[in-house]
Amino acid sequence: MKPLLLAALCGRYETVDFLLNRGHKLQRPHPPKCMCDECLAMDNVVAAGTEKLNTYRALSSPTYLCRTSATDPILACFRLHDELLERGAYEQVYETAYTSLALQVKQFAVSLIVNCRTSDEVKVLLRNRDGCKFRGAFPYPRLITAMDHKQKEFVGHSSIQQLLESVWIGDWIEWKSYSTLRKCAYPAWRLLMLPLTILLAVLAPSTSMSRDSRLPIKRMFDNLAMYCVFLALLFVQSNADRFETRRGMPIDSVPWLLIAVFVISHAVEKIKLRLLQGPQRFFGNLWNVFDTVKLTLFTVAYLAWAVAGLQARWVDDDLDRKYWHWADPQLVAEGLFAVATVMAFLRLLFLCRLNYYIGPMQVSLGKMLNDFGKFATFLAIIMVAFTCGLGTLYSPYKDMERKDPETGQVTRQEDSFVTVADTFKTLFWGIFCMTPLEAPNVVVGSAIAGGDADVDVQSHDFTQLVGYGLFAAFEVMMVIVMLNMLIASMSDTFQRVADNSDYEWLFGRTKVYLDYMLLDDLPPPFNLLPTVTGVMRVMRRLLSVSAGFEKFRDLADDANDDDDGHHQEEYRVLMVQLIKRYFIRMAQINRSD
Repeated sequence: MKPLLLAALCGRYETVDFLLNRGHKLQRPHPPKCMCDECLAMDNVVAAGTEKLNTYRALSSPTYLCRTSATDPILACFRLHDELLERGAYEQVYETAYTSLALQVKQFAVSLIVNCRTSDEVKVLLRNRDGCKFRGAFPYPRLITAMDHKQKEFVGHSSIQQLLESVWIGDWIEWKSYSTLRKCAYPAWRLLMLPLTILLAVLAPSTSMSRDSRLPIKRMFDNLAMYCVFLALLFVQSNADRFETRRGMPIDSVPWLLIAVFVISHAVEKIKLRLLQGPQRFFGNLWNVFDTVKLTLFTVAYLAWAVAGLQARWVDDDLDRKYWHWADPQLVAEGLFAVATVMAFLRLLFLCRLNYYIGPMQVSLGKMLNDFGKFATFLAIIMVAFTCGLGTLYSPYKDMERKDPETGQVTRQEDSFVTVADTFKTLFWGIFCMTPLEAPNVVVGSAIAGGDADVDVQSHDFTQLVGYGLFAAFEVMMVIVMLNMLIASMSDTFQRVADNSDYEWLFGRTKVYLDYMLLDDLPPPFNLLPTVTGVMRVMRRLLSVSAGFEKFRDLADDANDDDDGHHQEEYRVLMVQLIKRYFIRMAQINRSD
């Protein structure tokens, strides 16, 4: 074992500093999927695995991190945390050890936040832009970096949450004293005040009244109010009288046209957010993926309506619905519109994260979907296996009928397992115990020409016994074993989230906060209106790229560089103080022990 590695493991800062100054260094392990000659030539995998683990233990030591990454140990912790999780996922033999090291590194980053004594120090820490991939303007880019690295304990720390809360509500401290009923009714008030808000944002965005109305929490209520209007239009359109409708776009329907405007404005909002965040961060948020799918369905539905309108010019416009082809664009549009409407209403779940009581349950719901995804793997394998077996067994009996020679009663073979599609449908509903018990019956055809019954036809009892046995095995495996396993897994997930509900909920709530802080736009569909701020922003971009304003651009860049340099210097000074406080605190804890 190298001296530097041993000193780092023992937490001897002076020894680590001495050895590093003498030229000693720790060789960082190669990436897990490295295919270099050194990695390929490695023959003693046991010794190599132990050596890598010990090296990462030394690299994860707070002493080594503070000495080698003194300028920004927090960012070093974020990156090392992800590296440890990646290494653990690749080397599953040591996954528990690497996960423990990742937790240790995560806690060290939190301990530096704990040593911040004032809100100004927290602001200096969060203003650092190193490692932030967000392209837009945001006062606390380090918070975005922590969100990207999924540092839930760091984001959920009380100091950061208090600072974030102050930005969220601004000077509107009266909001916390409102009753629950008044808070629930406030979106209706924002809807009534929306014309004034829009007028101020378009014509006078720099006034104090306009800035007050554009607080993130009030922007959230504006968006919620207009989204409720959008849902009301969807409800009206979904329950409109269909007896008078014709193929094609219902351009005479006012709700239909307003919904199109809302869809366009929401698409513009998502495109702007995608340009600001970049593809990796944008699609890393599953709610953005959800919105993208929803808007795509709405768009395709409207395009299908347009195609149906063009076809109506060539075909009879009054053609009755029962004569339409199953893939008629009108039917496709209606189906996609129905699915998109369901997704639009489900979008309200996004705001449930803001509530202290409902938020953890919404987080648990998302985690449980991961459990269901794992369960779906077993479900697919079992369904395919029994579908092939039962379909092969019952397919020769399709459409067979047996006539009782005494009573003349005709019994027809059930369609439950005669085809692959029917078998899959029967087994799927069998999971919920909705398949009839007569489904596995075997009917051997006995009817002959002339309507008489063939008395020599045998009953295939063995085939029926095998069918009942397979169906019973499927029911036992799925209903008793797999469903209970899924319920137990979901219960464990819910309990795990409940035990860590503070950090899980605060992390989810911070995502909602950031979504409304990053875009300072009017709520859809009013974000399509030109504003003074938007016009000035476009003009500045046009002027900045013109040859006549190169000097102005250089001066602006120099000013920005000076601000960044000032913030970097403040951050470096703060990191030195936080590291000193950390070691003093650890020394006090060790003495007390």
